[in-house]
Amino acid sequence: MTTDCDKKHKGAPPSNYHLSVGSQTERNIVVHKDDLATSLRTGKVPFISTAAMIVYMEQCCVALIDPNLPVGYDTVSTEMNVRHLHTAKLGEEVICRAHLKFMEGKKLFFDVAMVNKKGDSIGIGAHERYIVCHKTFVDEHGG
Repeated sequence: MTTDCDKKHKGAPPSNYHLSVGSQTERNIVVHKDDLATSLRTGKVPFISTAAMIVYMEQCCVALIDPNLPVGYDTVSTEMNVRHLHTAKLGEEVICRAHLKFMEGKKLFFDVAMVNKKGDSIGIGAHERYIVCHKTFVDEHGG
């Protein structure tokens, strides 16, 4: 099946996507053992690692984007800038939030945050993703 993105030139954003500036989502997450710095060997403290926090932030952005992209399109991560501000321990429930701050052609810019149930910021940052034609991108990069 040929999709809209197979026909478009590389620089053009999809004509029929339904993303709008100001869109946002949040996900409730429970910190698992695999999320801890001790499990990922990024530190010796038994709290959520920065790496796991970043993964959850990216997943939150993707959860906002994916239902709004036309068939055949995907996004790839191009930049992440975060600050890890507070701990989250094993079994703690946290909230990850993503907010589409602005768009520039195929580039999507997000504010991301993770907070605990008390409202303390665990991490905050900015994330950039780029819209690609899935098949073309994979073919061009040897996937």
